[in-house]
Amino acid sequence: MLRKGSGLLFLSMFFLLFSCNAKKEGLSFNTLLEAADSQITSGDVKSVVRTLRSARDSAQSPLQFLGVYKRMVQVGELREAEKTLKAGIHQHPENLDLKAVYSWFLYENDSLSQALGQAKKLENSKYAPLLAQFQLEEAKEKGAVDFLSPDYAQVYASAYLSTQNDAWLQNAAVVYAATGNFDQALEYGAEAQLSDPLFWAYAAYDGKRYSMALDYLSLLGTSRPAESLLLTSDIHTIMGDEEGGRRAREALLSFEETELPAQLYLNGAKDARRSKDLVMESLALNRLLELYPDNEEGLRALMEMALRVQQVPEENDLARALRETKLRSAGMIAYDMLPKTSPAQVLDLMAASHQRTNSAHIAALAYAYRISPAVSPSMTQEEKEADLWLLLESYSGGTAAGSEKLVEIAVPTLISLGREADARRIFDDSLMSRFGTNDYKELQNKFSVKECECAAYFSAQGAGGSVNMSLSRDLFESLLSDQSLRFPQLASTSSYEVEIPVLVNLGEIYAGSKEYSQAWDVYTQATGFASTAREKADILYRLAWLQYQTGFSQEAVRSLESCLKYNPYHQDAKILQIKAPRLGK
Repeated sequence: MLRKGSGLLFLSMFFLLFSCNAKKEGLSFNTLLEAADSQITSGDVKSVVRTLRSARDSAQSPLQFLGVYKRMVQVGELREAEKTLKAGIHQHPENLDLKAVYSWFLYENDSLSQALGQAKKLENSKYAPLLAQFQLEEAKEKGAVDFLSPDYAQVYASAYLSTQNDAWLQNAAVVYAATGNFDQALEYGAEAQLSDPLFWAYAAYDGKRYSMALDYLSLLGTSRPAESLLLTSDIHTIMGDEEGGRRAREALLSFEETELPAQLYLNGAKDARRSKDLVMESLALNRLLELYPDNEEGLRALMEMALRVQQVPEENDLARALRETKLRSAGMIAYDMLPKTSPAQVLDLMAASHQRTNSAHIAALAYAYRISPAVSPSMTQEEKEADLWLLLESYSGGTAAGSEKLVEIAVPTLISLGREADARRIFDDSLMSRFGTNDYKELQNKFSVKECECAAYFSAQGAGGSVNMSLSRDLFESLLSDQSLRFPQLASTSSYEVEIPVLVNLGEIYAGSKEYSQAWDVYTQATGFASTAREKADILYRLAWLQYQTGFSQEAVRSLESCLKYNPYHQDAKILQIKAPRLGK
């Protein structure tokens, strides 16, 4: 029997021996690796494999297994290399380094499906980007894969972790933006290096985070100024900052060598027109038509500008005399700066565009202006009608079925020529050819703006068809509602301005149904929209008559006075003075 002291000595010797053995084993592993490295240098592959197998058997840590693996791969022993990784993972099942290396080994050796299975164990770890790469490779091999699927958002985000390339986060943001989840999409912007602030500005803009979009745009500095100003212009306009939008568009128009969207030039011209800056309007429209010579709205806007310039009075004798002395007044300088484009020149541009495109739209547009008294004052009604039927025959055998634009031009023209029945026939036939029906009520939500105007007019007037005042009212009222919602085609351009006839006709309907307050409001609105003295006088007369009939004599007096101020020869207003003498006082 051992004494107590001897037992303690035995235990001490046991632990000492165990410690020595452990140190000896470690030295043995290192010695084996050194031997393997020497054998690799000498090219003795068989000996290398035997030595590395022994080292593998004595390996304890993940790093030691990886050391053996590396050398097995170096001498081309891929099967032994794989066994080494499996042995290491078996011994250290939680070690991510071994799993990541094994995943890559499988991928490198054409086992993508196995690599992906192994890499799935790396999800939410520092090696998640490796999993992302394999998932993308698998999708690429499969072919028709929806890369906008929410399943790939985390894949892209993981790829960013290893590459620090913002493009991956942009991909992730696009996935969520496509589903309307802009909050999640823009969270990726907060993580990004912001190598492309314009992308995140667009993302914020699409998500209606306009202030955030402006913040991103401020990070661009002088980089990509045209794109930045284009977006800035839209944002300011949407936010109601017309001045900010105008400044951005003016700056954009200075980029003469840059090909910007056609709508930008149209909006710039509209800004200039509102501020009565004919020079800037002309620059915007001429630049537009240099880049887009067949742009219908540009040709229309240039013609409208030319017609306004045509109305500017010629210089008087005094101005002409001053020119002989080489003196220039401010008025003369302004006169010299007027655009020199004439309506005839714009018609030539339209003819050239039609020759290039054979567009029914352009042909119809040119016809509408060609018959205008401002362009062809001596053209007879018979000539206008003959030209119109010739135009219709050229494109659609007299039915206008092949072109909405032909309908848009032909119908109002025929109405103005007193051929309302023909106008309605062409309009109804066009609807039938496109929709299989010409029931206005059924088609109400499918109408374009101009079609809605025509349908409302025919519903009220009949013109060879049935009269439906209730439907006419609904259609006219829809034209005064939120146009971007009622007519999606206007959402991006915001170009629709209520036509004076729409307001006048709706006012007549209200008055006819004794809704005098609504009629009064609509006539007042129409007066504000009217751009010529003749239009203002006509509307003010209607308003004066309404006010007189409803007992608002003082208001009627003021409206009648304004009417005659705009048009002293307005016959109906003079007759009203005779019928109601007190209104003439």
